[in-house]
Amino acid sequence: MTSINNFFKPQVANSKAGETQLSVFYTNDMHGDINRLSKLKSAKDSFEKSNKDNSTLALTAGDCFYGKDKQRIGLISKVMNMMKFDAFTLGNHEFTPGSKGLAENLKNIDAKAVSANLEIGEDCPLKDRIADKKLVKSAVFMKGGHKFAVIGASPFDAEVGITEDAKSGVRVKDIDKTIRAINEEAKNLEKQGINKIILLSHLGYGEHADLKVARETEGIDIIVGGHSHATIEGAQSEDKGGTHKLNLVKSKRGEPVIITQAGKLNEKVGFLDVVFDKNGVIKTDSIKNQLANVADFAEDKKVNNLMVETLGEKQHLANVTNGYDPECEFEERYRENPVHNMLADAVLEKGKAQGVQAVLFATNTVKGGANNEISNYNLKYEMLPYNSSYVAAEMTEKEVVDLLNATSAKVFGEVDPPLLRTAGMKYTIDQAGGKTPLTKLELTDEKGNVTATIDTKNPSSDKKVKVAFDSYLFCADYSKPILDKYKATAEKVGEQQEIFTDYLTKKGTVDFSMPKDNRITIKYNDLATYCPQYSMDDKVKTMQKQA
Repeated sequence: MTSINNFFKPQVANSKAGETQLSVFYTNDMHGDINRLSKLKSAKDSFEKSNKDNSTLALTAGDCFYGKDKQRIGLISKVMNMMKFDAFTLGNHEFTPGSKGLAENLKNIDAKAVSANLEIGEDCPLKDRIADKKLVKSAVFMKGGHKFAVIGASPFDAEVGITEDAKSGVRVKDIDKTIRAINEEAKNLEKQGINKIILLSHLGYGEHADLKVARETEGIDIIVGGHSHATIEGAQSEDKGGTHKLNLVKSKRGEPVIITQAGKLNEKVGFLDVVFDKNGVIKTDSIKNQLANVADFAEDKKVNNLMVETLGEKQHLANVTNGYDPECEFEERYRENPVHNMLADAVLEKGKAQGVQAVLFATNTVKGGANNEISNYNLKYEMLPYNSSYVAAEMTEKEVVDLLNATSAKVFGEVDPPLLRTAGMKYTIDQAGGKTPLTKLELTDEKGNVTATIDTKNPSSDKKVKVAFDSYLFCADYSKPILDKYKATAEKVGEQQEIFTDYLTKKGTVDFSMPKDNRITIKYNDLATYCPQYSMDDKVKTMQKQA
């Protein structure tokens, strides 16, 4: 394997007259990671040192940010500027603060934000970033005497602007409109004499995303992708598995397109070195595409100092025995896990003074786990990046059943499953139930013993249960119709980060072994149908065999 000292050394190309070599440093789905941020900066420094005499681009394919924490977003922005990225595209997580928040965040980044497939309302704050050219459909860079263009594409399956109206909000075009938008922008660039074009895509790797885009567009030479957290190396015209996926295909006009992606959370960094012929077409025998472990690089002292200056000192909150660290998104999102259960317990304990009997919150508001210890950094910037608010309302049994049916029906086959985590109750859902998969619902005490059973077929419209839930559920399309009536009257319970910090500090030591109360039982006939978006992942295949 190539040593880390010369990882970014460009290939010795057999350059002929009119040919152009380009070296690309790429990342994607940083998700606001701070653990490897200083080492990522060192990796970029190594890239610059190895390619100081070459044409280069530094690109990141979306989800640089995560959550709404302004301190962390500010830190990531400053480090991106230090690393001198040329361009980045907007992933789904860039939109978490809404159009106004995103417009403010883009002010502070030197790199061009590129996205050609947005539908932006006439009063949308992002219009300001278009006016000052911080947000563009494409950007042109002069490198080594050659012009290269970068087009952007944001994810068409992202829920963006869900709390904004059409005039002030933003939407992402569907896949077919996205392809048309990319083609239109590529044609405009070619009219300007630019024939070396890169697509920064946060559409995801797959036949209905980057592969489809590559085959149905004209003029695109390289796709640096994100969203699906794939790791792709080399250049393969057929799927060889692992990191050597199918990633070299023919465009609509029969020219080669190379697709790549570097995982997530700054765990990997990519290096792509290509040669274009005199017509701006990639030479398939001159492609170097590989990934390096960011952990192998040294830490950058300036970034470490900036981190402490921006985020404050790291503080210990609790020790962890039997740590939980999910290996893949399937495990974290589709199965009951101890971190979500413990957080639900913490909310229930906090809400008892207000008469809260049960807790429900969306699985996508909590991320990952922890080993050995939990610090304020772990809690704020990894586990609970959104810091959702919890409120409480007296709901009828029928409303609770309707809510669990509405969310559970979307679990089977959804890209981002809205499985509700719980404390103070346990429930069973069955894939065979279709739109009403909830088959069993029970209220429980602190030890998990059943205290009451709710009839899921004929729930009462008179009997009530006081439920604490995260405010995200006021916005989600599957829960909003049921909970909207409580938006003005719900009692505030507290913020995620504060509640869990108090709980962990009080405990001192926590055990992330799986509780034995089996709060969520999921019955399904076909796991591939249950979670089709992860069925090609090697780890998920293993889990399918075990299931």
